[in-house]
This record gives sequence, C-alpha cells and structure tokens, in this order.
Amino acid sequence: MTLSRTCRTLGMAVKSRTQDETMTHLRGAFVAAAAAVAGAVALLAAAPASAQFDPPSTVFGSVADSAGPVPEGLPVEAYIGDTLCGKDGKTEYTGEGSARVTVYAIDVVADSQIKGCGRSGAEVRIKIGDRFAPQTARWQPGPVQLDVTFGSATPAPIPTFTPTPTRTPAPGATGTPAPGQATPGSGGQGGSVATIPAGSPGAGSPVTGGGVTSATPGQQNAAGDDGGGFPVWGVIVLVLGAIAAVGGGAGWVLARNRQSASDSDDLDPPGGLG
Repeated sequence: MTLSRTCRTLGMAVKSRTQDETMTHLRGAFVAAAAAVAGAVALLAAAPASAQFDPPSTVFGSVADSAGPVPEGLPVEAYIGDTLCGKDGKTEYTGEGSARVTVYAIDVVADSQIKGCGRSGAEVRIKIGDRFAPQTARWQPGPVQLDVTFGSATPAPIPTFTPTPTRTPAPGATGTPAPGQATPGSGGQGGSVATIPAGSPGAGSPVTGGGVTSATPGQQNAAGDDGGGFPVWGVIVLVLGAIAAVGGGAGWVLARNRQSASDSDDLDPPGGLG
C-alpha cells in the first residue's frame, strides 16, 4: 500500500507540474498573438492617415529671354522661402516653326506634405536652370499661370491651334460611294476635334497633328509619391504568424499532456503490490 500511494503521489505531482508548464506556455502564446494582432490593427489604422495630403499648386507658363531662345530640357524647381517645394520639372518646346515657344510646368507641394511649403498666398519662386525668375507666383491649389521673362523680353504667348477646315459636300453630292471610296465625314476629318486637356497651357483649344508638347500639370510628381502606409500583405503575414504561433503552442501542449499521461501510467505499481 505504501508503494502504491507513493507512486500515485509522484504521478499527481508530475501531472500538476505539466499542467503548470502548459498554462505558462499557453499564456505566452496568447500574449504574443494578441500583440501581433494589435500591431496589425494599429498599422491599418495609421496607413490611410499617412497618405492624406492637400493637393499641390501647378505653376506653368512660357519662358522668354532677350538674349535668345531658351532651350528645352533645363531643370525647373520651385521654392517657398528657402525650402525646395517642387522639383523634377523641365522646360519643353510647344508649337512649330516661328510659333515655337519654350514652356514649363511644375507641381509645388502643400505644407501638409513638406513643412514650410504651400500655404494660401505664399510667394513661390521659380528657378529655371541656374537662374531664378524675376517674377513670382502666389500659391493656391490647382493651376497657376506664370509667364517668365529674362532681360528685356516680353511674355511669349502660348500658341493655340485651329482645326483644319473640313470640306462641305456640294448639295446633291451625297449618295452611295463607289467601292473603295471613303465616306464623307469618315477617317477623322469630319469627326470630333481633340482639344488640349484642362490645366495645360492653351487648355480647351483644338489640336491637330502634333498638338501641344508641353507637360500636363499635375503629372510631374506623380511618379515620386508612393503613398506611404503599411502594405496589406504585411498585415496578413503578421496575423497568420500569430495564428501559427498559437496553433504550434497548442500542439506542443497536447504532446506534453500525452507524454505526461504515459509517464504516470508507467509509475503505477503492478496490481499485486497494491
């Protein structure tokens, strides 16, 4: 009887210790899972807020210099005070022949995106090449036209284009066209005329072959903004990792329980000793 009680007491002690270790590991696993889920929720809540910026001011216009034509490809930057608030702009040509004019366009970001930048009415200085324009603009969201002149040059008007007149069919000339003959009004001559997009120099003017080659305001900084925020796939990975941690802990606990039960059975004395 004494040996039987001793074995049973020892078995109960082993089971109790196993249960304590099991609870400790389970608590650790659940704490880790809860921390991972809380972190994922915090990242999801912060991601949309980090991508909220006020719209920029798009400054554009022509560039003229009394010393000669202004070449295309010159870098264009925008400053408010000493803060660089717009970059990656370049001068371009628009128009053809004697009507060709150098133009530019650049986005000037708001104060919500770069501290010290765009605020309503703030003075914007434009730098073309290595020279600051004598003229300045006032920041406001949306397109702002500023024609730049150097020396004694006068502002160059940005050319607009007129559509090619379409031929009006003579009365009674309508009928079924012969095979291979184009139908009047087809082929793009008699259809609608494309126009310069809103916000561009000469917006609303019709365009024929070639059109205006100046940059469309609002596109220069689009490639540089990545939106910020934490990717959704990262949140999914965190949550799956937390679930895997809990599942692994539970599996380990079950394995320990089985092993402990087996050990306890081995400690019970033979029936003849009881």
